[in-house]
Amino acid sequence: MEAKYTANLPQVAYSAQQVQQYEEQAAKNSGTSLSNLMLRAGESLFSLFENDLVSAQHILLLAGKGNNAGDAYVLARLLYQTGRAVTVYSLCDTTLLTGDALQAYQAAYQAKVDIVTKRPCLDSYHVIVDGVFGTGFRGELPEQIQKLFSECEKVPANKLSIDIPSGVNGTTSVVAKGAFKADITMTFIALKQGLLTGKAKAHCGQLVYTSLGVADAFEQLAQPSATYMDHESLFSRLPSRSVDCYKNICGHVLVVGGNKGMAGAIRLAAEAALRAGAGLVSVATHPDNVACVLQGRYELMVHGIEDVQQLSVLMSKADVMVIGPGLGQDEWAQALFSQSTQFAKQVVCDADGLNLLAQTKKRYCCAVLTPHMGEAKRLLGVKSGVDEANRFELAAHLAKAYDANIVLKGPGTLIADESRININRSGCAAMASAGMGDILSGIIGALIAQGMKPFAAANLAVYIHGLAAQIAAKEGEKGLLASDLFMHIRRLLG
Repeated sequence: MEAKYTANLPQVAYSAQQVQQYEEQAAKNSGTSLSNLMLRAGESLFSLFENDLVSAQHILLLAGKGNNAGDAYVLARLLYQTGRAVTVYSLCDTTLLTGDALQAYQAAYQAKVDIVTKRPCLDSYHVIVDGVFGTGFRGELPEQIQKLFSECEKVPANKLSIDIPSGVNGTTSVVAKGAFKADITMTFIALKQGLLTGKAKAHCGQLVYTSLGVADAFEQLAQPSATYMDHESLFSRLPSRSVDCYKNICGHVLVVGGNKGMAGAIRLAAEAALRAGAGLVSVATHPDNVACVLQGRYELMVHGIEDVQQLSVLMSKADVMVIGPGLGQDEWAQALFSQSTQFAKQVVCDADGLNLLAQTKKRYCCAVLTPHMGEAKRLLGVKSGVDEANRFELAAHLAKAYDANIVLKGPGTLIADESRININRSGCAAMASAGMGDILSGIIGALIAQGMKPFAAANLAVYIHGLAAQIAAKEGEKGLLASDLFMHIRRLLG
């Protein structure tokens, strides 16, 4: 059977509410109905078993009372008709089913599918299918559902979620306690932004997509809430080098940081800027660190900074400043940070630069800020009214509050300015390693120095950073060093 789904995901995403709001009209505009979309969803799920889960013969489906349950009942009937051993565990009174979900249940019942209301033994199934909650889920899961999902996670069966893993908010990416953790999630009609970032990514597993034949009509009705740019789109924005270029037109990056005893961070950021193509890289660091930073990387111009006037001279020569790696927060750091706010060109601010920025009302005129969640919350301050768990709301608020491009790091890093958000596709667990953020800030600075607009540079840098880590991690995720990325960064940029 031909697969009715793809792992090649679209480049735009929507909120779960948008899909709820427009799916019926999209179906009508495509000459079909919601009930037919449910049949198509079940058939797409069935094709997953015919192509990727071929050996699965014993299948348990968990069904709630909404349209996700309807999809599960359609799938159960199709699987049963091929001779597989199928059980549907209904988590609600089936008399509560209505509309298309009720019709799907009745068809499964009439086909003699085994539908039970007492929990079966989970150990005996090859696949457990989650059809409990869908796009409308909000808040917390009932305790008995949490317990069930916890038991599901302990058994070796493959786990498949229909559209959205139950307990995951498809708009905000907030994951409720005890949410279902899938190995595969098949999502319908449009990508839901909340599945692509934060903790939700771990609960989705491999994400596959099917339009159910209404994507074109849906796109005419709804504006994307985020982009999800792919490799080609991101690299198309990278300026090419002419045959007669020279170092001075490839940009001069000044990297500021490396307090006493923290030479490693500034060295990583500076070398990353070189490896990402900056023509010149200067380093402003603590005098004690000069020899250490310079050793083995003689292409760097390393300066020991004792007073802000020395930094001011270096600032006057640079096109882009990267500040924060290893900076610290003592008097020396505060003086350099304060002086850096006078820089009238592009700034990339990371690490302790962000922590110092959160403590002052001073602002950069043109900046890319690269916080992880902890730093983002410090930048947010108190009484902001922002839901800190909502990564999209948090990134958008910071972009507006600081008049800056925001790189909210984490799985599915978000890159935001005041009018748009892109979700990064690359990265892996191997990136949980010291110095990774320093590398990223150096890449961003280098791409801006070479003429890219800050938003485009941040998007490409984040993608290259994650992709380089994925490539390096093929030799082993654990023990990957940030510096292991350098050779791959160079190769990716060409």
